Amino acid sequence: MPRRRDALAAARVAGDGLAGTARTVRDVHLAVADRVFRYVGPQARPVRLAHDGISRVTYAAVGAGVRGLAEVGGRAAAIRQPAGAASQRITDHPTAAGVIGALNGAWGDYLSGRRSPLALDMTIRRHGRDVPPTEADLAAAFSDASSDVVVFLHGLCETDRAWWLGAAKHYGDNDSTHGSRLAVATGATPVYLRYNTGHHISDNGQLLAALLADLVTHWPVPISRLTLVGHSMGALVIRSACAQADGEEWLDRVQRCVYLGGPHLGAPLELAATAAGLALARFPETKPLSQALATRSSGIKDLRYGDIAAADWAEITDPDAWRAEPAACLPLLASVTHYYVGVTLTRSNRHPVARVIGDAFVTWPSAGGRSRRRDLALAADCGRHLGGLHHFDLLNHPRVWAVLEEWLG
Repeated sequence: MPRRRDALAAARVAGDGLAGTARTVRDVHLAVADRVFRYVGPQARPVRLAHDGISRVTYAAVGAGVRGLAEVGGRAAAIRQPAGAASQRITDHPTAAGVIGALNGAWGDYLSGRRSPLALDMTIRRHGRDVPPTEADLAAAFSDASSDVVVFLHGLCETDRAWWLGAAKHYGDNDSTHGSRLAVATGATPVYLRYNTGHHISDNGQLLAALLADLVTHWPVPISRLTLVGHSMGALVIRSACAQADGEEWLDRVQRCVYLGGPHLGAPLELAATAAGLALARFPETKPLSQALATRSSGIKDLRYGDIAAADWAEITDPDAWRAEPAACLPLLASVTHYYVGVTLTRSNRHPVARVIGDAFVTWPSAGGRSRRRDLALAADCGRHLGGLHHFDLLNHPRVWAVLEEWLG
């Protein structure tokens, strides 16, 4: 049963994580002990041999033990399923969306490498289910399909459910999203996608290009206009797809791209993570922490400078080493109108806090694609800064909707 298989997979991921934590603690312990024993001198060698042997055996037993406990817990959870729930995948359960999105964002490439059922694919979503991009499936799922289609692509560590964030709070309606309101205002059909944000952005761009090709080919009615809306990493995936598509039919349908908090020039948190990893690697006692930090996904590492092409990372032998910021950006698709919204925690985007952390994840210059070194050439009259909001407000906040309604409505 899918639900039982997913429960076991989740338990194995948890076991791997706990075992990895035990290894990190072991390595820190041995590094600290090594410094102490070297300070004491040769006379401590017999004690050191015994200490190191016992420590390694103990931590190995702890690692095996937590893996075993997680496996047992997973099997118990798989057995105790509510009636009728066994056929529903955990990845489709709305209350699990946050955890599934976070797992895929942090270690999505690892999950895919292990062929875990928790690893997400690039899929079209409707009512919490995957919709294969075939003529029959699209017709069944989108019986109200129009020729004006708006595709929504979420950001890092999110899923398609992220677009419903704060719906009840802001609109008094659990089902209210930018897409649903746009459908009422213009008759456009919203299409939400879900993907593994732990993969390289360029890989997801390739997958998006292929999916959009299928969508345009098999949509129930001929598509006259295609609008692509991306939040955070989703904005970069859209740019990557447009850059990789060459003469594809769907490119001719794209008229508007909207970037909500897109880290076009990079994200300060990933820059900080890189600096922290390099600093921790300098000392034996903290090197295991640096190695643990380095296990973050390829998708996260791409956010250091907003890498959207395979050429940005393909020749890099050590993705955790420091490297200079690129000198240029891949050009935007010339035939499309590009809109962008950036927010900051402070009212002014020139406030010292806004300059450093922006909306808590992306700064205003990065969202606007313009810095002293690089310029994405986004038109100033197609951009908007909103102060006093955070990164996730972009998903469904009334102030953001007012801007989208003005542009797209």
